[in-house]
Amino acid sequence: MPRGRHRHSPPLHRLLPPSVIAGVPLVCAGGAWLSDDPLIQRCITAAAAVAAVVGAVVMRRWDRLAGRQVAELTRGAAGARWRHEEAMAELEGDLEESRELRTRLEGKLRAKRAELAALRGEHAALLRRYATAETERASALE
Repeated sequence: MPRGRHRHSPPLHRLLPPSVIAGVPLVCAGGAWLSDDPLIQRCITAAAAVAAVVGAVVMRRWDRLAGRQVAELTRGAAGARWRHEEAMAELEGDLEESRELRTRLEGKLRAKRAELAALRGEHAALLRRYATAETERASALE
């Protein structure tokens, strides 16, 4: 069994008005066919014509309202699309800036690592010189 309002069939109150608007002129026209009295036929035919005109006016009004709703939804979708494009452009700009910053920082990091490697080499050379000097001093004392 389906659950939730969105799974139900279209409600009767949404289907009934268009059906009534279309059905009343048809019933009146059918009644005019069944009647033998010319006055009743004229009255029923006039009622069918009035019902058809009123139905056309009501349907046109509904059509205009639906058109406005579609236009509003289209405008909203266009606005959302524009905001999305703006956000994407901003994010792409931020991404480019972060890439540039990353490139600069990687260059600095490479320079610092090279400097650190040079300092380690220099430190090792100093330790070797110190060890050599200590060895020479010890052999001189012997």
